[in-house]
This record gives sequence, structure tokens and C-alpha cells, in this order.
Amino acid sequence: MYTEFINPTRTALSFSRNQIIVYLVWSAIVVCTYYFTEWPLLSIPFLPVSLIGTALAFFLGFKSNAAYDRLYESRKNYGSIVNDSRAWSIMLNTYITNQFNKDVSEEEIQAIKLELTNRHIAWMYAHKFNLRLKRQPWERDQKYHNKFRERLQETFSIETDLKKSLSRYLDEKEISEIVRCANPATQLLNNQGKRLAELRAANIIEELRLIELQKQINQLLDDQGRNERIKNFPYPLQFSFMLKISLRIFSLLLPFALITELNKQGEYFIWLTIPFSAIINWIFYFSERNSEYSENPFQGLIYDVPMTNITRAIEIDMLQAIGVTDIPEPVTAKNGVLM
Repeated sequence: MYTEFINPTRTALSFSRNQIIVYLVWSAIVVCTYYFTEWPLLSIPFLPVSLIGTALAFFLGFKSNAAYDRLYESRKNYGSIVNDSRAWSIMLNTYITNQFNKDVSEEEIQAIKLELTNRHIAWMYAHKFNLRLKRQPWERDQKYHNKFRERLQETFSIETDLKKSLSRYLDEKEISEIVRCANPATQLLNNQGKRLAELRAANIIEELRLIELQKQINQLLDDQGRNERIKNFPYPLQFSFMLKISLRIFSLLLPFALITELNKQGEYFIWLTIPFSAIINWIFYFSERNSEYSENPFQGLIYDVPMTNITRAIEIDMLQAIGVTDIPEPVTAKNGVLM
């Protein structure tokens, strides 16, 4: 997530530098050809091109709204994970006691709380790992973006090895079992349910408390499923394809239409076609790029949901809730970026 109020020009240009060069070169070719040959077919009426631009603006508006909905929903989903995780911590402190089994010591109760808390934190990291590091065919996977993603991972010390990430919270046996599963996060919640059943069998919790704790696990599964729905289902690619085609047609035709209009102001005004065409095309292109980055909010780029920050904040809250003093440092923004 980008945290600066004003997006730096350097960052904006880095994502669109090649396209700006293409627009400038294409406009220059059209203008030079028209100026030196005076071929009338290179001058077309502005009206049909403006109609294409109007249709393109509608396409862009629709996609931008849909992309923002996906981004905002993903952030709301992580807000639900925050609330449900805090509720889980409170329920552990309230329900896990030796009230029903006096043979269990306070130290054993504390160990159980820590185990259930650690497994929940491991679930958050496994879920984040699945969302961020699993690549979908429709997500941006160009060489430039891969390098940028790797640089962010290095800057924020984001672990890319699931086993190593989970080793702080789970024993080797459980890690070996869950990493073989298609969805390790789901398996961890399943293990939580099994552990609660063992606590019920040991009479550490009674039936009603088991039911309430299981409901909370079901809520966490719901939170996970909503994020996976966004991750695993793209913005309709047929709409995206139509938008890209319209943008390319508009970009190709715009210099021809601008020549017609600017030529009315004087012969040498046609050279203004080059910068004006590049600027107009860049605005449309950058709007389309912004919506494309927003529609996939778990790619590990600077405009994504700050999952690392949120996960670490939950981790700190949960460990402090059960009295753990050795806690990690919170994740803060670096160079205007919060991951």
C-alpha cells in the first residue's frame, strides 16, 4: 500500500516510460509523414475518434469501479480477520481454564493457550503466503514486476519459504504434514478443530465452549474464503480484452485526428500533435494500469493490501493478550510503501 499523499513522478513514470516513448515516436512518425508528404489521407475528422475516446472513457470508468470494489473488499476481509483474531484471543483467555479439570495446572493451561495462539498466527502466515506468492495466469508476471516484487520482499524481509515462516510457531511434524496439503491454511484451521476436540475429551472445555470456539474457526474459514475468491477469480477477461483493444485503436488514430484540428490553427501547429497525443494517450493508459493493479490486490506490489503489516499487528496483539513479552517489531512504511 502506498502511504504518501502525492505519488512521486518517478514511480509513475517507471510504470509507463516505455508507453510514453511509443506514443511520442508514433505521433512523430505521423506528423513528419503528413508534413513532408501532405498526404490528405493522414488527416481524418476528429468526431469519430472523439466517439471512440468517449466509449473508452466509459470502459475505463466501469473497470476502475470494479477494480476498486475488489481492492476495497479485500481490505474489508482483512479487517474481519483482525476482529475475528482478537475475538479468538479473548475466547482463549475466557474459555481455556482448569475450571472443569482441576488436575490441569496453570502452566499447562498457559501452554495450551500459547499452542492455539501460535497455530492461529501460523494460519495467518500460511494464508498470506498463499495469497501473495501463488501466481495466477492473469496477474502481472513481467520481468520488471518480478524484480520490483523481489526488491520489496527484500526490503521488508518477507519470507518466501513457507516451512521457514511456520517454524517459529509449529513443530516439525505438523509443518511437514500441512505443507503437503493443497491449502496449508485450511489444514491449520482443521488442526485447530481437532485440538479443541482433544481439549473437550480431556474435560478442559465443556460442550458449549467447544461450540463457540468452533464457530469462531468457521468465521475464520469464511474470511479466508472471501480472500481466495478474489485471488482465484479475475476481473472478467473479456471486458479487459475489449478495453485494451479500444485503447490501442484510440492511440493509433488520435494523432491523425489531432493533425486535422491543429492544422486549422496554422501550419506549424501540427507539431503540437506530438506532445498532446502522448499526454492524452498516457492519461488513458495510466488509468487503465491503475485499475489493473487494483483488481489483483494480493500480488505483492506497492498498491496491494498491506498484508504483512496487518498480520504482524495481529500477531503482536494475540501474543500480548496471553502474556507473551518476547514479541516481534511492528512493520512500518519504508520509502512511502507499506507491505
